[in-house]
Formats: sequence, structure tokens, C-alpha cells
Amino acid sequence: MNSKNKKARGARRNADRIIRRIEAYTEQFPEISLFQNDCWHLEMPASQAFLLSDQTPRKEKRRILQTMIDRAEHLMHHRPRNYELSQVMVVLDIGDLWSSQIIIGTEAADFDRFIHPINPNLRRVEQPDPGKLRRDWALNIPHHWQTSGFREFIRKENHQLEGEIWFAGVWS
Repeated sequence: MNSKNKKARGARRNADRIIRRIEAYTEQFPEISLFQNDCWHLEMPASQAFLLSDQTPRKEKRRILQTMIDRAEHLMHHRPRNYELSQVMVVLDIGDLWSSQIIIGTEAADFDRFIHPINPNLRRVEQPDPGKLRRDWALNIPHHWQTSGFREFIRKENHQLEGEIWFAGVWS
């Protein structure tokens, strides 16, 4: 077995640890005092090296992404009554899973700025098939959620990065 195909030791244990962190951070709906610019977000509580490694099995990465979706749905079901108009979005950055996050916004939050940011070095081309994420990663996304995917092109100095980013959730 060469180093490229080498099994990642403890991958399931590491994924379980990340999942427990996500669950702990999303046990209760966040206090409004934690919101900045009408939003609260949970960045991926994991090692970047683990999530970006080719040696980390895809099934463990899928389990972590599914947990983020499940916990976002959990937060929506457990929001206080005075947060009825809260919005929730899970940002799944397929090329850089470590950049994935859960975002909760008040009714005043402008989620469109996340989906269509104004940046001359960023170009997003909408994926024509919203079911692609569900099929490619075998994710269970609630049927009442919106899903939007994009091919992302980022210009950096003298080269261009390309990725795939998905937004799933309930927003207006």
C-alpha cells in the first residue's frame, strides 16, 4: 500500500470527536447577544488537515456534513418563540470542507450577501441541478429546505482557484 492509498489511522474516532463538538455547540439555540450583524455562525470545529486529507475516508466527511445539516434543522426546531423569523443556512464548501459552516440569521439578516457576494475576484456560476449535492454525497437534506449550488472561481494574484459551494437551508 503506497502513501497515497494509506489508511488514515483513527479517522472514525476523529470524525466522532468533530461530530460531538458540532452537537455540543448546537445543543441550544444561540443567545441573541452572540449574533453579529444579525447573524450567528458555527465554523467547522475540526482540524483543517483532517478534513482536507485524501486519506480521510469520504464516508467520514459525509457523516460530518450530514451532522451539520441535522444540527441546523435541530436549531430551527428548538428556536425560542421570539425568533420565529430566524433563517438558517448550511454552507457546504465541497472543495474545502473546513470552510463549511452553519449560519443563523435574524429576519433582518441579508443571506443574499453570502450567496451572491460583491467581490471582483470571485465569480460563481449556478449549478443547474439542485439535486446534485444530495446525490453526490448521499446527504439527507430536509425537503422543505432551499438548495443552491455554484461552481466558484476565485482569482488570486496570478492563478485561479476553482471549487464547488452549496447553500442549503431556510431563508427568505
